[in-house]
Amino acid sequence: MKYFEDFTSSGNSFGERVGQPDEFDAAMGRIALGFSYLEDTTRNVIVLLSGAHPEIGHIMVAELSFRQKLDVLGSMVRQRVHSSFAACNDPGGEGYVDELLSLCHRAEELRNTYLHSSYEGGERAKLSAKARHGLRIQREHVDSGLLLDVADYIVYAGMELEGLPILVEVADRVSGGPGFVSYSKSGSIVATFKFGSAGG
Repeated sequence: MKYFEDFTSSGNSFGERVGQPDEFDAAMGRIALGFSYLEDTTRNVIVLLSGAHPEIGHIMVAELSFRQKLDVLGSMVRQRVHSSFAACNDPGGEGYVDELLSLCHRAEELRNTYLHSSYEGGERAKLSAKARHGLRIQREHVDSGLLLDVADYIVYAGMELEGLPILVEVADRVSGGPGFVSYSKSGSIVATFKFGSAGG
């Protein structure tokens, strides 16, 4: 006996189901979409730096959590930075990488804070029960403007991360458009990553 039905699409549009979009919900959605961009960028940069065939590179990272992806990326970049910056006597490179990884971690922290909370009447409530402080309830007034600021910060992290291959001299130019980002060096394309594909 089957007790629950599987998911099926109703085929109804947003307007038919909900009516006019709500700006709070739309801003929350932008946080989710912004983080998707950041995570895709992290994955793409790992694949590019690995030098592996794109499909193999994507297999290696597809099942990693975002934090695991950042750990892998950090290790790969440090390996390249040690050689690249030692060669050109630039000790500031590692500091930049540390800040960039911290920026990405902070973006994830903000995404988790605002997506993994309960909301009622413009107030956010987050329950935690850590061993060091026991049960706590954090409350905060939240509006769509704040959520858009969070979304913008997450996208900012992704945009900064897109330029990382240039820092480690894997590419000297990054360009993109709707649904793709491309890296090139000395006028030749090194890699192109398209939305929903394993790149090439």
